Amino acid sequence: MDTGQIVTFYSYKGGVGRSFALANTAVVLARWGYRVLCVDWDLEAPGLSYYFDEFLVAPPRAGLLEMIEEARESPELARTAALRHRTMVRLPESAPLSLITAGRKDDATYISRLQQVDWEALYDEHDFGATLESWREAWMRNYDLVLVDSRTGITDAGGICTAQVPDVLVFAFTANQQNVDGVLDIVDRAMKARDGLPYDRPRLLTVPLLSRFDAQPEYEQGETWRRRLADRVEPRLRDWAPRGSSAGELLQRLTIPYFPVWSFGELLPALSESPRNAEQVTYSVASLAALLARRLEDVGLLIDNRDSYVETARQAARRDYEADVFISHSSGAEELGRAFELLLRENGLSTRVAADFPDRRTRIIDACRHLVMIVDEDGDDPLQNQDTSHFLRHSVNASTERLALPVVTTSQAIRNLPRLAQSLQVFNLEDGTLPQAARAIASRIRQDSRSLEPHSSRGGRYDVYLSYAHADSNWTLALAENLKRLGLTVFVDEWELQPGDHWPSRLEAGLRNADTVVPVVSTAWNRSEYALQEYNLAAQRAERQQLIPVLVGDVLPPPHVAERKNIDFRHALTPRDYVEHVRLLARAVLRLREDDPLPRSASVVLPDTLF
Repeated sequence: MDTGQIVTFYSYKGGVGRSFALANTAVVLARWGYRVLCVDWDLEAPGLSYYFDEFLVAPPRAGLLEMIEEARESPELARTAALRHRTMVRLPESAPLSLITAGRKDDATYISRLQQVDWEALYDEHDFGATLESWREAWMRNYDLVLVDSRTGITDAGGICTAQVPDVLVFAFTANQQNVDGVLDIVDRAMKARDGLPYDRPRLLTVPLLSRFDAQPEYEQGETWRRRLADRVEPRLRDWAPRGSSAGELLQRLTIPYFPVWSFGELLPALSESPRNAEQVTYSVASLAALLARRLEDVGLLIDNRDSYVETARQAARRDYEADVFISHSSGAEELGRAFELLLRENGLSTRVAADFPDRRTRIIDACRHLVMIVDEDGDDPLQNQDTSHFLRHSVNASTERLALPVVTTSQAIRNLPRLAQSLQVFNLEDGTLPQAARAIASRIRQDSRSLEPHSSRGGRYDVYLSYAHADSNWTLALAENLKRLGLTVFVDEWELQPGDHWPSRLEAGLRNADTVVPVVSTAWNRSEYALQEYNLAAQRAERQQLIPVLVGDVLPPPHVAERKNIDFRHALTPRDYVEHVRLLARAVLRLREDDPLPRSASVVLPDTLF
């Protein structure tokens, strides 16, 4: 992340688990590697620090109240002190986290000093708005995520937390009418107040968090409430939820169930539970953490494949890999692997080799940017297959491109490549020496590092516009990534739409500015009214725009699609066949003749359907 994001957690009523959700979300994010700051803005009833007391590096000497007092007494000085009163929290496994408490603990003057805070005077007479803006800038410059615990009810402090401070407002509520009516009223007020601010700020995004929800004893009543709540929150999701998704599906991912064991005291289950165990509360907390870490993007994947979405958020926290290359080799090729390691180091790359990590390969693979597979003629190696499968699965949607680079000892050894690697560009030692292969791989990696660009073209012309139903988002994003790696510019909404965009106009612009429209025709696509509209618009522009459908899954294409030239992926069931079809599509988009060259990609992203 280049700049951080500020997220306010708000609830209309107390006792809904707001601070519990914030504290555990912070722990999940910190353990993933994000830089996290927590701010206790619940000045009238502070309590966030109780969750972190045993992990504080030192007792807090001051907090937010002292910062506000400094802003009243010396605004210019206060604007440079956004982080002066933060307290460091050291979680197990050395995960760092910072905390700005509400104020000094056990201070007998706290209540009387708080009563002297006049918010209206602070803004009118001491330009507190400008001070708060400088704090925001400093917080976002130094942290990936800033989580603010807001006051409940209708208060001046709560208004500041929900309107001026955040980029995202998480509103927590339980399944009763007073909670829902009250919190939605405050959300609407915050959005209107945000639009009237004298600061350049994008539209406020709001995220519902259904908390302490226990539908198991009364399933039918629980489902009735869930549907009712989904209808109520749906208008607040339109700025960022994917088209075609239902508010009910999304709310189910953003529900923290009730677990009696965690209702006693201020506890952090995120320190001991797995985010992948659906029977534990941290599973739900991690879904929220991933959504915030990914800035409310790629939400269709959260609905369709929650584990993949969370894993991608975890991987994206990594800023610097421990090494450039992990060298995977078969059990009989250890000597060759070590020789290749020395050669890559001579070419300026940092390396790790599989022989040194027999018991914890996956952690080391995650810590290396690229993967080199050395494959000989001795046969299929299960550990090497695991290396390749793990790497390819975890490089999908990575924040930086990660290359899988096979090196084979002979042409015969190509048959022993792991199945998922059989479509990749191969370095064959029959065609050159081991030092030449090392130089070629080092050059390829350095070239890749220099040429990395953001996915987004943001308003320029595109080679391809991908039209799809959101149920096919994983398949479509893999296709988009592979076309991009072949040099094409691709419009896909998950890359192009930004929070706050008016998505119908952005999609229309992308459709209009693409040379080729590629509908991903599936069973879900056949049912999508919006996808059909896009198809008809493209068909009307046949003189100046290509229309090339691709067929996926077990779809039976409608006549108007079947009669048109298409690329049929329905029987592309192996990685090699899949890549061949991707290249067929790329050639059709670029209008290449059979003898015209098409760039090879050194790495391929495979959709989940091929695993």
